[in-house]
Amino acid sequence: MPNSLPLSTLLSLSVLAMASAMAGCASWIDRSNGNSTPHSSHRQLTSSSEGSRSIVIDVAFHPIEPEFVDEDRIASLWQWVDEMVIEPAQRERLAANGLRVGKVIRQDQFESRLSDMSGPQDVVDMFLSEADVASEVSHGVNRIPMRLGKRYELPLRQPRSGSHVTLVSRNQTTIGKTLQDPQYLLAITPTKSVMEGQVLVRCRPEVQHGNTQHKWVSSESALRIDSSRETWSLDYLDINFEAAEGDVFLISGSYPSFGLGKEMMTGKSVDNVEQQVVVLLKISKLPSTPESF
Repeated sequence: MPNSLPLSTLLSLSVLAMASAMAGCASWIDRSNGNSTPHSSHRQLTSSSEGSRSIVIDVAFHPIEPEFVDEDRIASLWQWVDEMVIEPAQRERLAANGLRVGKVIRQDQFESRLSDMSGPQDVVDMFLSEADVASEVSHGVNRIPMRLGKRYELPLRQPRSGSHVTLVSRNQTTIGKTLQDPQYLLAITPTKSVMEGQVLVRCRPEVQHGNTQHKWVSSESALRIDSSRETWSLDYLDINFEAAEGDVFLISGSYPSFGLGKEMMTGKSVDNVEQQVVVLLKISKLPSTPESF
C-alpha cells in the first residue's frame, strides 16, 4: 500500500483544485500576481439567459485595503472618471453622504491604477473570496441579464449582525435610524432612454432590516408566498445615468470614508483589516432589436 500524503499537502492541493475550477469567476482585473495585468475573464451565462431583448450588466467588486491606498492614489484613480455625468445637485447629495459616482473614460489607465490599489492576491485568498468567507464586503464578478423596468438587488456587503445606527444626510439635516441586522444594497432598475442606443440605469441605495416577513401575493397565474424584510429606501440618493453599450461606471465611498458611504462600502476582511469596496458596472449588452427600447 503506497504511503499517504501529509494532511497539509492534501489540503493545499484541494484548495488549488477548487480555485482553478473557479477561475472563470475572476474579476476584470487580475490580482493573482504582482504584475497586476488587466484582463476580461468573468462568469459566462448560457445564451438562453441573454435573449435579444435583454440588457446585460457585468458587476465587479474590488475590495481595497488601506495599505494600498493613499490620497495621491485616490486622486490618480478619479482622473480617469467623469463625475459630470451625474447632475450637480445630486452629486452634492451623494457627497454629503460619503458616496462618489462617475463614468470611466479611460478604461485601460483606470484598470491599471485600480489593480495597483487592490494589491496582490494569492491562490488561497482567491479561493476564500469565491467561497464568500474572505471579507464582509462583496467581491468577484456577476453577469446579470436584465429587462426594462424590472428591479434587481445588488448587495454591497454582508448583513451586519445586531442593532446598528445608520445615519444619512438630507437637506443639511442628519437622519438616523436604529436597524436590526441591516443589509446595504443597490436596487438597480434599467428603463427606456430618450437617447437612441442607450438605456437609463437607476441605482437606488437601500437598507433591508428586521425579521423576514411572509405575505401572500396574487398574480394572474398563481398565488404565492413572498418572503422579504423591511426596506429603508433612499430615493433622494438615486444614482441615474444614461449608458451605451460598453460604458463602465464607478460607484465608491469617499476617501476617507464617512457617513452612509462608510456603512455601505466598508467591512472587515478575514484578517480583521478594514476594506473599502469599489463597484464597477459595465453595460456589456443592450437589446439587439430597436423595439425592445
